[in-house]
Amino acid sequence: MSAIHLVERTDNVRKIDKLNNEWESGSWPITEAVAQKLVGGMIYLHRGKQQPSHFGGEIISYRIEQSGAEAGLVVFKLRADADCKGVKTDRKGWTKDQKIFWDVPTSA
Repeated sequence: MSAIHLVERTDNVRKIDKLNNEWESGSWPITEAVAQKLVGGMIYLHRGKQQPSHFGGEIISYRIEQSGAEAGLVVFKLRADADCKGVKTDRKGWTKDQKIFWDVPTSA
């Protein structure tokens, strides 16, 4: 399973479906190809690279902003998961406030 850790400083997260616990998080400078590969993986939002995650969940889809100052940026749709809160990641491997893991082993 893939996972992305993002530094999220602006609380750009909003609930879109209360019944299904679905949220949107964006706008992220990620290519559409990368966003597509992350669908089905996990997203972890951090206030800083060395801080544990404060929010996250399973990425169920994405969209590309079509207009305005954020045109071309990725918005992830996710199903929030309490297990994604408080997750830490090593300081190595961060690039521009993001860190991606491909094929992370899942816990049983």
